[in-house]
Amino acid sequence: MVTGLGEAKHLAKDSELPDPPKQDVLRVYGMKFSPFTHRLKLVLAAKGVEHETVNINLVSKPSWYLSKNHRGEVPVIEINGNIIRDSIVTSQYVDDAYTGDKLTTTDPMKKAKESVLLLDNEKTIRGFIEAAYHTPDKQARGLMIMKEGLEKIDDFLKSTGSYFICGDKPGLTDYMIWPHLERIRALWPICITQFLFVEAYSRRMLRDSVVKQCQLPNSMHRKFAADCRKKKVNYDMVEEIEES
Repeated sequence: MVTGLGEAKHLAKDSELPDPPKQDVLRVYGMKFSPFTHRLKLVLAAKGVEHETVNINLVSKPSWYLSKNHRGEVPVIEINGNIIRDSIVTSQYVDDAYTGDKLTTTDPMKKAKESVLLLDNEKTIRGFIEAAYHTPDKQARGLMIMKEGLEKIDDFLKSTGSYFICGDKPGLTDYMIWPHLERIRALWPICITQFLFVEAYSRRMLRDSVVKQCQLPNSMHRKFAADCRKKKVNYDMVEEIEES
């Protein structure tokens, strides 16, 4: 199984419970367009971890999925009978459990500052969700909140002077923040370009081999957001629109 977002069909309400993964096989329960699943997939790609994917239709969830995560959210990982949920927790587990380059920042002070940035980034996420997936009357408020989060990222990059949040190359915190930046670039590129350091950072991230491996075309991000607003989501859509 190659890393990346994968093309597994999304299982819906009437689907049967899949057989458990084989011994030592890591299974990801996710959703192709979820930025939170995207976080975990970036870490799996960066670590070169082979895994299998079971995608979940989040509008019409299989009843059995609540036994994997009572909140019905993605991602979840399953390995040797163990279940772990939450995008940051699962990503940290993968970085700790598998060989390869260590993605987590080791310097205690820098790690703490990255943790604070992730807390500040909740504004970016909250604003994005409100602007992208809800009714147009909520978009202006969502964009305002989102920009407050982007400003925190911009200030962080300016203060450190480093190419990436984690230093000279992308690390765990970069891969936790990137999925929403990718979607913001697709839907409202001007929100990225108005922040000098975020714009330069995003261009560097787009050249990263791991980001390329897990990237979706801008047109698919735009279509997914539009379908969410219309409440008619095709989780298994494929790219049909040429990039502009």
